[in-house]
Amino acid sequence: MALEEFPGGPDTFLVAAKFCYSLRVEFTPRNIVIVYCAADYLEMTDEYGEDPSLFGWPMMMYGRLQSPGGSILWNGINTGAKIQSLVSDWWFEDISYLDVGLFERLIQTMEVRGIRPENLAGAIMYYARKYLPGLGRWQGGQSGKSITVASFSMTPAAVDQRVLLQSIIKLLPKKKGKSFCRFLLGLLRVALILGVNHICQDSLERRIGMQLELATLDSLLIPTYSDSDTLYNTDCVERIIHHFISSEPSLTSFSPSSFDLETSPSSGLFRNVAKLIDGYIAEVASDMNLKPGKIRSLAESLPESSRSLHDGLYRALDIYFKAHPCLPEKEKEQLCNIINYQKLSIDACAHASQNERLPLRVVLQVLFFEQLQLRTALGGCPHALGTESARAAPMIVPSDMAGQIIERDGWVTVVRENQVLKVDMEKMRSRVRELEEEFSKMKQVMKRVTKSHSSLSSPRLVARRIGCKLLPQSSDAVADIVGSTGPTPRASVEKAQPSCHSSRRKSFSLF
Repeated sequence: MALEEFPGGPDTFLVAAKFCYSLRVEFTPRNIVIVYCAADYLEMTDEYGEDPSLFGWPMMMYGRLQSPGGSILWNGINTGAKIQSLVSDWWFEDISYLDVGLFERLIQTMEVRGIRPENLAGAIMYYARKYLPGLGRWQGGQSGKSITVASFSMTPAAVDQRVLLQSIIKLLPKKKGKSFCRFLLGLLRVALILGVNHICQDSLERRIGMQLELATLDSLLIPTYSDSDTLYNTDCVERIIHHFISSEPSLTSFSPSSFDLETSPSSGLFRNVAKLIDGYIAEVASDMNLKPGKIRSLAESLPESSRSLHDGLYRALDIYFKAHPCLPEKEKEQLCNIINYQKLSIDACAHASQNERLPLRVVLQVLFFEQLQLRTALGGCPHALGTESARAAPMIVPSDMAGQIIERDGWVTVVRENQVLKVDMEKMRSRVRELEEEFSKMKQVMKRVTKSHSSLSSPRLVARRIGCKLLPQSSDAVADIVGSTGPTPRASVEKAQPSCHSSRRKSFSLF
């Protein structure tokens, strides 16, 4: 008799035979799984024997063991002691050798017995990474401990990847987490490659949408595996966004005009998702085959109030315009309508006002709101922006009127000249600041030079340095000086001085 598909081979069959003949059999964590598989394969149930069968026995019988739930077992009895790790992964490798059907039954039974969802999710992720090779690349390789059943010469079961994927999707627990969300996005890629049915694909997209705020940009960049010309599957991401919105009970039916995100408890989640989607649009915008309608539908898939700033959206559109230089001006203007210029920062407004890729009508509107922001910042009046924007609303809403404003009285030239003047003014301001700094340094140097010169101009100090002594004046000479009616005081002084000092006096006066 040949049993080609018998699990575990002859060694496991020998263990089952010993049990049938009431011989001593030792069950350990290394052989209990494969013996259980053999008992299931041989249909060793109570219907074919009166003795206890292997099929209904506990997983562990002897030794100090650990249960999948994380507690310590002794002789198959729960001692109540808990291990330190929250996720027990020592048994992932053992059950990974089961076929798909038996693995599915085991996970369902463990779920009924109350095993934590974290442990079940870890086992499912380990099993999926082992039999879906493409999944390991996106998840950064397999993680886990060393193989524990290699001594039994077990080989992985041959599985149909499409059947395996559908079974895994049914077994997925209701769990949230960054690593689990990344795993779901990897499963979605594999599902698109294998071409699974729409029910499984929709189930994965719905699960991802319920925790979209935990996704990363690189995992969200799903390539197109169909005959489409685009590089990335934007339709799939758009469906995920709709599932995210529908997962919020308060947002089942919203309108951009009536929905107030500031008072919503989910404002933080929406801002994170809006930032993620803006980054996604910026990444896919460089695709040459991406249509403007896809960009618009992705940007409008979230409510307008979910973005506190539109800088990310402006950056995405700028990348798209740079990658599509032949895009007509009309389509550019239609795309720019999704931007709220009041939500652009000052830096974004400054960049947009000098951006030659934007239509002139858009540049004019950006300049207008930039001036309003500058007035508000300088005046310190928070209500000024709302008042001025309310006054300017009739000017920016009608497109025909905006076109007339730009084309009338040389507005095109004025807009460009305004940009050049702003740049020149900035250069002039920086130059003035440099000159002021140089002037202040020169003033300090002049003060130090003046102090040193005043100290050197003292007559006695100069005389000491050149080796001369100043003689005191006599009383007669002083009287002559006081009573002298000569033309100048210097003449009277020269008359009073002795002749021997005349030469030295002249040299001193010339110094």
